Amino acid sequence: MRKLTTRQSKIVQEINTHQSLTGKELSILLNCSVRTIQNEIMAINRSHKIIESSNKGYTLNTSAYEAIYQSSKYPQKDNEALKILLFSNSSIHIYDLADQLYVSITTLEKHLKTYQDILKEYSLSIIRNKGYLHIEGNEIYKRQLIKNLIINETQGSFINIESFSPYFDNIELSKTKSFLEKIIHDHDYSIDRVYANTLTVSLSVALYRMQTHHYIDSEIIYQCTKNSIEYKIATKILEYYKEKYQLTPTKNDIQYISSLIIGQIKPNDTVTNPIDSLLDTDFIQNIHNILKSAFRHYMLDIDFSDNIYSFSMHVDGLIKRSKAMQPAYNYAVRSLKSDHPFIYEVAVYIANNIKKAYNIQINDSEIGFICIYIGSLVENAIYRTQIYCFFLCENYHQVKQYLYNKLRKILPDTIQLIQGTFENLQNQSVDLVITTDNIVHLPIPVIEVSPFLTLADIDKINKVIANLTGLYTSMKASTLFFEFFQSDLFYICDDFQDKYEILDFLAKEMVHHKIADTNFPDSVKNREQLSSTCFSGKYAIPHAIELNANKTMVSVLISHKGIHWDQENIVNIVLMISVRREDRKRFIELYESMIQILENPYKLSRLTNVNSFDEFKTILLQQI
Repeated sequence: MRKLTTRQSKIVQEINTHQSLTGKELSILLNCSVRTIQNEIMAINRSHKIIESSNKGYTLNTSAYEAIYQSSKYPQKDNEALKILLFSNSSIHIYDLADQLYVSITTLEKHLKTYQDILKEYSLSIIRNKGYLHIEGNEIYKRQLIKNLIINETQGSFINIESFSPYFDNIELSKTKSFLEKIIHDHDYSIDRVYANTLTVSLSVALYRMQTHHYIDSEIIYQCTKNSIEYKIATKILEYYKEKYQLTPTKNDIQYISSLIIGQIKPNDTVTNPIDSLLDTDFIQNIHNILKSAFRHYMLDIDFSDNIYSFSMHVDGLIKRSKAMQPAYNYAVRSLKSDHPFIYEVAVYIANNIKKAYNIQINDSEIGFICIYIGSLVENAIYRTQIYCFFLCENYHQVKQYLYNKLRKILPDTIQLIQGTFENLQNQSVDLVITTDNIVHLPIPVIEVSPFLTLADIDKINKVIANLTGLYTSMKASTLFFEFFQSDLFYICDDFQDKYEILDFLAKEMVHHKIADTNFPDSVKNREQLSSTCFSGKYAIPHAIELNANKTMVSVLISHKGIHWDQENIVNIVLMISVRREDRKRFIELYESMIQILENPYKLSRLTNVNSFDEFKTILLQQI
C-alpha cells in the first residue's frame, strides 16, 4: 500500500478533525490552491479510497479509514525508532536500526534528537556505546512510556481492542480484557468501559515486558496493603499469567499491577456498601466545598446535592490514580474543549482546587472526565430556558393583583413569575425583578413599571427578557464583543520563540495598561500549566485562573510565521482575556463567541493574515 505524502496525511488529518471540510477550507488550512487539494484527494483515493465528496464538502469513509488505520503494523510512524529501542531485548547498532527503518543515518540522528524531550519526561535516556543504542532508566517509566506511545498513536480509538495487538507478539488483547473483567467481577467489583481498555493495554505492556525478562527491581511509590482489593485482584491476575507465560514476577511486580488497578474499579453492591460508607465524611464535605466554590466563582446557581456522592467517588479514584502515577485517558478532551469551552474552563478551575487540596497532578484527560461529570449541571445553569422573575409591588387598591394577572398574560411560558415582599426577594434566586417601586443596588436587572403597565413598560420587559435568553440583535452582539478590544492591545510580531514568552509579554502589557494587577502574569502562566489554552492546534485563548482583573479586555497577538505552542501545535493567533469580577457572566459569552468564530477554518485564516487592528476589527465584525 502506497504511503501518503506529508500533505496528503495532513489532508486526512484535517478532515478527520473537522469531520467535514470544503476544498476552499482545506486550501486555506494547507496554504495551497483548491486545484492542488483536488489532485491530492484523487491521489489518496487511487490507493486508499477513504475520502468521500458531496456538495457539503469532503468527509472520511469511516469504515475504510479504520480498516487502513488498523492494518498497518503500527498506526503511525512518528516514533518508530523509539518503539524499536523500547521493545528490543538488547542494544541495536545505529546502522542496523537505520536499515530496519529504511532511512539514512542523518535522518535517524534527527529522529533520535527529537526523542530527547520525550525521554526526559520519563527520566529515561538513549545510551550509545561503540555505535550500539539502548534506552536506560527505571523499568516503571519505560512501561509508562510504551503505554503512552501506544495510546497516543491510536488516539484512544478503542473501537476494536485487537487494533493494539501488533504491539504485542504473544498476547491476545480481547482475551486479556475478558479475563481482567472476569477477575474484577469475581471480587464483586466492576470497571467502567472507558477505563477497561486503557487498563488492558497497561496490563499487556507489563506482561509483554515480563515475558522478555524485564521485571521491576525498584519499590512502587504507591504501596497497596495485601488486604486491599487491588492487591488481591493483582495477585489472581499474576497467578494465572505466571503459569501461562512462565513468568517469575517479583513482589514489586504485584504492587505494580495493583497500582494499575487503583482508582479504576468500583464495588457492585452499593446497598451493602453505600457510597457514603466507602468515603470519609470530611472528604465528601471537602469535595462539596470545592464544587460550591467553583460554581460561586462563575456565578452559577447549581444544586448538585444529588450528584455529590458519585462525583466524590470519581475524585477519590482520580486522587488514587494520580498518586499511583496511572492517570486515566480521555481522547474526547479536544472536542470537549472546543465544543463546550466554558464547561471545560469550570472543570479546570475545579481540577486546580483538587490539585492544591490533595497535592496531586491532574492531566488533561482527567480534567475531561471532570468536565463530563459537571457538564449537564453547568449547561442547565447557563442555557436553561426557564427565567425566574420576581414581582414586587405594594398592594394599593388591588393594583398588585391586577398587575400580577396582567403580567402572567403577557409574559412568555419560559418566565416563572414569583411575587412577594422585599424581604422575600432577598432570600430568592431570581434572574430579574419587575416592580412599581424604586429599587437600587441589585446585582440583577430591575424593571420599574407604572401601576397601569403601559406599552412602554411591556417593551422594556421584552428587551430585558430578550437579553437574558440570548436573543441579541446583531448590533447588540457587536457592542458586547467589541467593547473588549482596543488598538493599543493589538500586536503583530514574529519574534517570540515559545508560548511562555508570549504569555509573559501580553500579561505584562495588561499590567502596564492598568487592566490587571501584578499577580496577573503568574496566574496566566499557572492556568496554562493546568491545561493548554490552545484550541484545534491553531489558536490560543490564555487567561488567568482568577477572574479579578480591573477591566475586562482582550489582547491580540498575530504571528504570521507561527509560534510553537505545545509540542505539536503551531499557533498564529493569541487572544489573551482579562476578566473583571463583575463581568464573570459576560465572560461566558465572550469566551464562547471567540471560539465559535475561530473554529471556522476560513474565518481563522482571514483573521490570522491581517496586518492592522482596523483590518482585524473589520473582519471580526463580519463574523458576528
